[in-house]
Amino acid sequence: LTAVYCFKKALLTLHAVALRFGGSESSSVPIPRTAHLPIFSDNVIPSLLVHLGVIDLTNADASLGLPELFPDAQDPARLSALLAAAEPLDPAAAKKDKEVPKEGPLLTVEQAYVLRAAAIDACELIVEAAKTLDTGDAGQDLSWLKAMGLPEIDAWIWAVAKDRPDYRKLDRFALGNPA
Repeated sequence: LTAVYCFKKALLTLHAVALRFGGSESSSVPIPRTAHLPIFSDNVIPSLLVHLGVIDLTNADASLGLPELFPDAQDPARLSALLAAAEPLDPAAAKKDKEVPKEGPLLTVEQAYVLRAAAIDACELIVEAAKTLDTGDAGQDLSWLKAMGLPEIDAWIWAVAKDRPDYRKLDRFALGNPA
């Protein structure tokens, strides 16, 4: 087993500094390079990856109670609907209709860590797979997939989780009170 470290806020802060000041020629402080950083895993990305079938909890460690956390996640009809193209939105209605995402299951610190680590690993695998794709066969230019890094996939998942109405309604886990 390889250790997976989850430092969302620290890594996100480094990346924010790099984005804000990375193009500046006159910075008096060194600007970190962040392309190699893992995703900034919290509750949103792992929850969405479970709902989209990327992280499958059916065979996860039952002693941690992981398989029961998102009981609807493996429903084929639901998964098919979530993976279908998003319905076009009226921008005015989209702004008005945004509701607070539904709080999902309350997890222990250990359960949350396992899901966050699984999301970090899954996104690493997604980026690796994207770099090996034949990007010329789809009838459109998909060469950008080969340049996609982990911070970019993190930002994309966050954006769709926030902006796509059916994804916004999906349960996201929350950390329960420690016993």
